[in-house]
Amino acid sequence: MAYFYSTKPKTLAEIFYMKILSVTPKLIFIAALAFYAGCSGESSGPMFSPLGQAPCTRFGPAKIDVLPITTLTRGATDSESTINVYVCLLDSFDCQIKSPAVFRFELFQHVPHSSERKGKRLAVWPDIDLIDPANNNNNWQDFLRAYLFTLPLQKTSAENSILHVTCLCPAGRRLVADFLIRPAAGNGLPGPKNLNRGRRPGTR
Repeated sequence: MAYFYSTKPKTLAEIFYMKILSVTPKLIFIAALAFYAGCSGESSGPMFSPLGQAPCTRFGPAKIDVLPITTLTRGATDSESTINVYVCLLDSFDCQIKSPAVFRFELFQHVPHSSERKGKRLAVWPDIDLIDPANNNNNWQDFLRAYLFTLPLQKTSAENSILHVTCLCPAGRRLVADFLIRPAAGNGLPGPKNLNRGRRPGTR
C-alpha cells in the first residue's frame, strides 16, 4: 500500500484501486450520517392520522338510542320512584360503542297531536360526567353494550311524558334522543314514529 501512495500509479489497475481508496471513506461517512438521522431524528410525518381528525372521528359516537327496556319503577311513595334509562352510543356504522361523554336528562310533558311533542319541563337532573374511565365503566352494561342511568323521580304523573337525553361528546358533538314514558303501562315504551330513535348530530 505504501508503494501506491509514494509512487505515481502506472497501470489501469493501480489507478482504479487508488480511486476506490479515495471514494470509500466518503461513502462510509455519508452512510453513517443517514443512519444517525434515521435513528435519532423525528419522522417527517405521522404514519397514522392523529386523533380528532376526520378518519378517526368516524369511530366516535354519531348518534344515540334509548333502548326499549328503559323503565319507570314506582316506589312505595313518589319520592322513591326511579327511571332506569338504558342509552347506547352508535358510531357511523351503527355499532354500539363506549365513549367518554357527559349525559343530560330532562323530562317533559307529552303533548299529543302536535309537531312539538315536548311541553312543559317536569324535571331535570344534574349532568352525569362519564369522561373519567372509572365512572364510565361503572355505568357500562357490557352484555347490552349500553349505559345504565338510574334517575330518581320526585313526583310521578299518570300522564305520558317524554324523556329527553342529550349526549355531549369531547369533540364538541351534541347528540339527542327522545323517549316516551307511559306510566299507565308501568314502563317506558317506544312512542309513535320511534321517539326512542336517536337523531343525527344536531340541536333540539
